[in-house]
Amino acid sequence: MVTLRRRQSGFTLIELLVVIAIIAILIGLLLPAVQKVREAAARMQCTNNLKQWGLACHNYHDVNQNFPAPRAIGWGSATASTPLYMGGYTTGYFFNPIPPNADSVGSWLTRALPFIEQDNLLKPVLASTSATLGTNFTTMLNTKIKMFTCPSDGLSNSTAASSAAVTDYIGVTGNDEVGGSDAKNGVFGVWTYNSSTNIHRVKITSITDGTSNTVMIGERPPSSDLYWGWWAYSDTDNILAHPNRETYTVSGCNGNELFRPDIATNPKAACHYWSMHTGGGNWLLADGSVRFITYTNANVITQMASINGGQVSTLQ
Repeated sequence: MVTLRRRQSGFTLIELLVVIAIIAILIGLLLPAVQKVREAAARMQCTNNLKQWGLACHNYHDVNQNFPAPRAIGWGSATASTPLYMGGYTTGYFFNPIPPNADSVGSWLTRALPFIEQDNLLKPVLASTSATLGTNFTTMLNTKIKMFTCPSDGLSNSTAASSAAVTDYIGVTGNDEVGGSDAKNGVFGVWTYNSSTNIHRVKITSITDGTSNTVMIGERPPSSDLYWGWWAYSDTDNILAHPNRETYTVSGCNGNELFRPDIATNPKAACHYWSMHTGGGNWLLADGSVRFITYTNANVITQMASINGGQVSTLQ
């Protein structure tokens, strides 16, 4: 009688190692593709965020016949230029009268809140007394809204070291900055600061270079310590010139900061426009369209930062 031996099923050690190696290779090939898809989705959402800001600013213009003022404006008597100090936030961006109005508190983003269906954040501030303004403003300042940040920026979307909410979207003040925080020829030119007699309202008709040739909002992630980039404050937090010549507020700025790549951990990255996207960043033009512009076009961005420079810009 002949006994037939049954072959045992299963993999040999060599076969198992081969399968593991093949799987590892496939995962290695797949991960970059997944990352590209994720970044493409994030960039698309970032583009959509900027389009929404474009609509908000243009709707604000329809109602007020000008774009939002970049800084808070002091009104009334000589005391109007004296900032109100509120619970540790001693910024100089909160002016008389009391109760405040939409122009006398916060940034261009705070003035645009009603046009992104977030006026519920602003109403308590505008109804404040001198005793409640600090609390109400701080509540607004600490409120995080997805539309304010780029999805590619993990830092902006994380829990902040401070409780203040931040933004990646920065209003362009112009290209004629001299001493820092004084550029005046952009959509968010800083003619306004602490005097009701020093107010220059930018209108669509003021953009003689053409709205399709003028950048209005660009990307710049907040500083790595989240100290710069607060959406409800002003100046280096959410407006910036190109080139940026400010050397006082953010330590280490070189006085001629242009659109260029950087990294989130660099504390000097707050000095200039850049993004978490590869190769460039999204820019909102004054006509409401959004363009992804590469870093090689930094000099063109300088031309497009002005509303009335008379320069013809050609993006590569």
